[in-house]
Amino acid sequence: MKLTHRDIGIITPDLNASRDFYVNYLGFTAVYSSDWYIHLKNEEIELGLMAPGQANQPGFLQAPYDGKGLWLSFNVADVDAEYERLVAAGAPVEGPPQDRPWGERQFVLRDPNGFVVNLAKSIPPNPAFYA
Repeated sequence: MKLTHRDIGIITPDLNASRDFYVNYLGFTAVYSSDWYIHLKNEEIELGLMAPGQANQPGFLQAPYDGKGLWLSFNVADVDAEYERLVAAGAPVEGPPQDRPWGERQFVLRDPNGFVVNLAKSIPPNPAFYA
């Protein structure tokens, strides 16, 4: 099976705060907005934000995200510059960039829904990590 990217969706009770987070901090553009759905785009990455409890959606799309057990990960060209920019902008950053032994320099922030957003750049892995 060959998969191609379509979009990521978050069911959220606060569409506007979620939209503002992704637009203001991560450079997404709102390409569609209604009172129950907002569609965002950043280059080839698309993100859908939907209000919970929509009668026209199947049952598995009714409840809002509970903030646990899921993350988004985006590559950036300069992790340290993005960290500085986001801290200066007041983004909810959870700590400074760190080099991870599996080959990633990264830091995280949380969106208004509790979603962990990992911003990273690949670096050489620590050989001891794979031993």
